[in-house]
Amino acid sequence: MSVVRVRPDSDMNDAVPFLVVAVAVGAGVLWMIARPPAVFVVRVHGGRATIARGKVTDSFLEAVSDVAREFVIQTGEIRGVSRGRRIALWFSSGIPPRACQRLRNWWAMSGWSAKPGRG
Repeated sequence: MSVVRVRPDSDMNDAVPFLVVAVAVGAGVLWMIARPPAVFVVRVHGGRATIARGKVTDSFLEAVSDVAREFVIQTGEIRGVSRGRRIALWFSSGIPPRACQRLRNWWAMSGWSAKPGRG
C-alpha cells in the first residue's frame, strides 16, 4: 500500500487575495447601485452646513449648523433618502450619535415628506 501525500496547491493560495478583492469591489458596486438616491445632501465643513444637492429649508440648514457647532463637528454629511412617502435622514460617520438623534428629532417635528412616486 502506498501513501499519497497531497501538497497544498500554491496556485489556489495565490488566487485567494484576488478573490477577496474581487468580492469586496463587487459588494461596493452593488451597494452603490442599490443605494436609494438622495433627495438632498447637506455637508458640514468647519461647523457650517451647506447644500450640496437638492433643496432644503433655511431652518433645516440652521438646525444642522447649530448642532454642528454644539457638537464641534468639523466635517460630515447628511442625506435625505426617500423611503416611500417619507424622507429618512442618513448620517456620515463624522457625526456623533447624539447629534444624529437631535437632528432626527428636529426632522420628526419640522421635516417634510417626499413627493409621491419618488421612492
